[in-house]
Amino acid sequence: MTLTAVQRRALLESDANTGQLSAREPTCAALARQGLAVRYGRTGGYYLTQEGRRVRTELARVELPAPASGAAPAGAPGPEPAPVPERGFAADDGHGTGTAAPRRAAEVASAWSGLLEIRRVLQDGDTTRPAPWERERLVHAVALALEAAGRPPSGRDAAGRPSATGYAVAPSAQSGVAEVSWHFPENAAEEPATGAAEAELARCQGVLEAYGWQCTLHHDRRRRAFLLVSPRRA
Repeated sequence: MTLTAVQRRALLESDANTGQLSAREPTCAALARQGLAVRYGRTGGYYLTQEGRRVRTELARVELPAPASGAAPAGAPGPEPAPVPERGFAADDGHGTGTAAPRRAAEVASAWSGLLEIRRVLQDGDTTRPAPWERERLVHAVALALEAAGRPPSGRDAAGRPSATGYAVAPSAQSGVAEVSWHFPENAAEEPATGAAEAELARCQGVLEAYGWQCTLHHDRRRRAFLLVSPRRA
């Protein structure tokens, strides 16, 4: 497959989460003819196919940054290939500072709409189960589902301790599984009632199962509850 510089740039600059292309129509149409993108939706936007995402990943591994002024002459040793940083929205997994930007709600709604659009595109209109790229980004996909449903993410202080009541999503030791836990601030005025975390996790479970994830409740050795989350089996 031969791609022009403009087509490669379009792939690399596509939205990191939804795969939507922002390039001009002729470039998007050319990528669609090569099976790397598909046109979908009322606005006629173009989105990367699974093959398009694979090619984007390969390009990110080999594309070199643009030469700066005073760059070494041709033939001289150049810089090592650098991966292109992911652009766009990042779901709140509950491990950050817990401070939301003013436009956060709008950004979350837009990202969730894009996720559902990708499910429709890649799964013949089926939005009830996770798309393949969600399975490759479990923490992001699970956190986005929870945040879009209005579940509050937790936060961490400078010492890494929970500073806000809410969920936290992390990779599990099991392959293909994410772990969701519920945290209360360590400096809370009152100790949370027994079962409070389980009740909140049950609400999280309801959200996730409605969108194609299967959840099971577990407890660690200290009796702290957590969910193991994986894509629902067909």
